[in-house]
Formats: sequence, C-alpha cells, structure tokens
Amino acid sequence: MFDKDSRYAKLPLREFIDPAGRSVAYVARRIIRSPEAPVASIKVQSGDRLDLIADRAYGEPRQFWRVADANPNADHTTLTEPPGRRLALNQIKPE
Repeated sequence: MFDKDSRYAKLPLREFIDPAGRSVAYVARRIIRSPEAPVASIKVQSGDRLDLIADRAYGEPRQFWRVADANPNADHTTLTEPPGRRLALNQIKPE
C-alpha cells in the first residue's frame, strides 16, 4: 500500500465500519516518539528545503519527515530558516 520508505509503511491497517455497513480501511495513527538525543546535525544552506536536506543527510529526499521528526519543537514552515541554522538528526541512515 505504501512505499517501503514511507513513514506509514510499518503502521498497521485498521478497519472502520461506517453507518451504511461499508468497510473503510485506514492506517493507524503515527505516534512521534519523544525526541532522542541527536546523533548528528546538518547545516541549512541558502535555498534549502526539507527534501534537499534529507537528500544530503539520508541520500533520499522522501525522508524529509525524519528531519522534521528530529526537530519537533520547530515550526515546520520555517524549519529551513535562517541559512546557517543547524538541524538535529536522530539517525544517519534510513531504517
């Protein structure tokens, strides 16, 4: 259902029966763990986006969510500002 690198790939599927009796499949809620101690950091460059940072950090731009999860107290809309800022990374390689 999901790409193996998706943040939802390992979550169980659940089932909801609507009032008309139809079965609706959905993915269980993804709980973000308490932040672990960062194992590394990465410097934001001018013009960076989370996908570009993830590509540098993990070799895969679709891992952008790992950067966001490692910096949970930051506003995701301004996570890449200002240039020169250091972002935490909880792991070096994707799982």
